[in-house]
Amino acid sequence: MKADIDCTGLKCPEPVLRTRAMLDTGPGPFTVLIDNDTARDNVRRFAQTAGCEVAVDETDGGFLVSIIPGASVKTASVSCPEARAGSVMLIASDEIGTGEHELGKTLMKMFLYTASESDSPPSTLIFMNSGVRLVTENEETAAHVKKLEEAGTEVLVCGTCLDYYGLKEILKAGAVSNMYDIQSAMVGATLLVSL
Repeated sequence: MKADIDCTGLKCPEPVLRTRAMLDTGPGPFTVLIDNDTARDNVRRFAQTAGCEVAVDETDGGFLVSIIPGASVKTASVSCPEARAGSVMLIASDEIGTGEHELGKTLMKMFLYTASESDSPPSTLIFMNSGVRLVTENEETAAHVKKLEEAGTEVLVCGTCLDYYGLKEILKAGAVSNMYDIQSAMVGATLLVSL
């Protein structure tokens, strides 16, 4: 299948970066060939956020994403760190601290519960590495995160990490995200906390 951008075999965030580069050149409508669900979702979300019309068609072994830029494409604002200013928490493990694993898991549950009951919740939560287990395998912590999400906290969950652990199909809270969005959120944070 012929496409303007061939992203087959490319890992996150490369398909989004190539899509952004094409939008920046202002060529009008174009297509992106992708061979996995995560890249398809990331490119679609990025293009829609940038103000484009997006259509996805399945092909043999992948997807053809058709992108039609809108009247005012907003790629600059999509990549602008200030767009996500606020407190950002990076959760890269399913436990807090080092030492006893059960204690670390209990502390993480308590932390997420306390955050969900707080009057000042974080503006963004990012789940990476084994932290993705908190929004997939663990019903209790996923419920706390869902409550935060319903209160307005943006929840980004690393798609590459979900794929690595085989957990994408059981995501209970948050949106599958990519390193482009995650990096933008972290760089634009007024306060960045890493757990």
